[in-house]
Amino acid sequence: MKVNLLSICFVIFSVLLVQATVFAEEDKSEATKQKMEEMGSDTGRGAKKAWRGAKDKACDMVDGKMECAGQKAKHSIQNGVDKVEDAVD
Repeated sequence: MKVNLLSICFVIFSVLLVQATVFAEEDKSEATKQKMEEMGSDTGRGAKKAWRGAKDKACDMVDGKMECAGQKAKHSIQNGVDKVEDAVD
């Protein structure tokens, strides 16, 4: 009887240990996934900001500063919105 009870306790403990390990691995993979998404979001925001900056400089060279002021303001607002959206995520 003691052997059976001891065996049952061992099996239950083993199952609980395996489940705890599986849950720990899922938490790690979820954290890694979130970090990867954050890095991708930061990279995308940086690329958009660089593209808008390049468009602003090209506009300055081609059209002159006064004609590009509206576009520069629009890009500044878009960069701010992207930053806020990134902070919320």
